[in-house]
Amino acid sequence: MRCFAKSGFDATSMADIIAESGVSAGAIYSYFKNKQELIVHVTRDVLKSRAAELDELEQQDPLPPPAAVVRMFLIDLAQDIGDLRIFVQIWAAAAAEPHSMDSVAGVVVELRALYERYLRAWFVHKGFSEEEADGRALAIAPIIVAMCQGYILQSVLVPDFDSDGYLAALDLVHM
Repeated sequence: MRCFAKSGFDATSMADIIAESGVSAGAIYSYFKNKQELIVHVTRDVLKSRAAELDELEQQDPLPPPAAVVRMFLIDLAQDIGDLRIFVQIWAAAAAEPHSMDSVAGVVVELRALYERYLRAWFVHKGFSEEEADGRALAIAPIIVAMCQGYILQSVLVPDFDSDGYLAALDLVHM
C-alpha cells in the first residue's frame, strides 16, 4: 500500500513491492501472480476486519443505526489503507482492463453482502418480518456501497471536500 500511495497503482511494479516488503520474489510470486491479485487480497483482508467489526456490532443492544456503521467503516477504512486514492486508481485500472474487472467487482459484491447482513439484522431489530427485512436489506445495500464509493471519490477528487460534513450528513439518511 505504501508503494501504491507513493507511486500510484500503474507506476508501481512488482519489483517495487518486493523491495518494499523485504520478501523474496519467489515468496511473493508463490502467492500472487500480479499486483492486481495482491491488491485484491489486501482489500479482502481489510473487508475481513470490517466483517469482524460488524459481527461485534450485531451483538450490541440496541444495534447502532446504519449511518453509524457506514461512518465507522469509512473512518476505519481510511486508517487501514492510509491513502484512499489507491481505490480510485484500482477502479480506473479495472475499468481499463476487463480481465481484472471480475476481481474488483468481487470485492464490491463482498462489501455489499456485509451491508446486506447488517441491514437484515437492523430491520428485524426495528420490527420488520424476516421477509421484509431481507427485501429492504437487498434494496438498500447497493445504495450504501455507492455512498461509500462516493465518499472515496469525493475525498480524492474534490479539493474542498468536507469529509466531516459528509459523515455527519449520513445521520440525515433514514432507513
